[in-house]
Amino acid sequence: MFVYLKSRYEFEYEFPVYPGHGTVLDLKKVTGDEWYQEAWDAYTELRKRVNRIYVIGFSMGGVFGAHIAQKENVEKLLLIAPAFDYTKITKLGELGLTPTHFSEHMKLNMYGKIKGRVKDIPFRAFQEFKAIVETKKEGLENISADTLIVHGKLDLLVPYKSSIRAAERIPGAGLELLDSAPHLFAYTEESQLELNISAERFLFKDG
Repeated sequence: MFVYLKSRYEFEYEFPVYPGHGTVLDLKKVTGDEWYQEAWDAYTELRKRVNRIYVIGFSMGGVFGAHIAQKENVEKLLLIAPAFDYTKITKLGELGLTPTHFSEHMKLNMYGKIKGRVKDIPFRAFQEFKAIVETKKEGLENISADTLIVHGKLDLLVPYKSSIRAAERIPGAGLELLDSAPHLFAYTEESQLELNISAERFLFKDG
């Protein structure tokens, strides 16, 4: 999405890479506080250069973006599959997925695409994720930024219903649910295209 938008518009940006993330995962020692600090530092650096800020956050970054938008001046907030909740194995039924949904997800072979990285995620990192999200996910009612949430209904990691609840709490928030999109939009051309269109319309073409 970023590459698409950058090819069509000129804008300043900060692109935080959370400690331990990147091309090679090294999550053994990093903390949730360090991840949030990286997002906060990116915001403050951008604020030095521009007077109007749009925040885009994906998954955990969506939670961080929403938290920053409560505290600081953010004009537009785009949350992509924000991780205000996560799917518990024992509660897969609450996702509301049909056999067709599961079949479509299997066709995408998502695990085959990410298993090389999944093995490098220690349980401790998951605990850090849960803890930092728990401390940053409240207060959505205090967001004044123009907000859009985009979430895929094939998301098996973050239940899309959590975005429905979030949109109800954020004043005036829009919500777009994409029927065939998994959590990792970029892994399918169709869902990436849908996300590109939604982001462009919201950020640059709404008058």
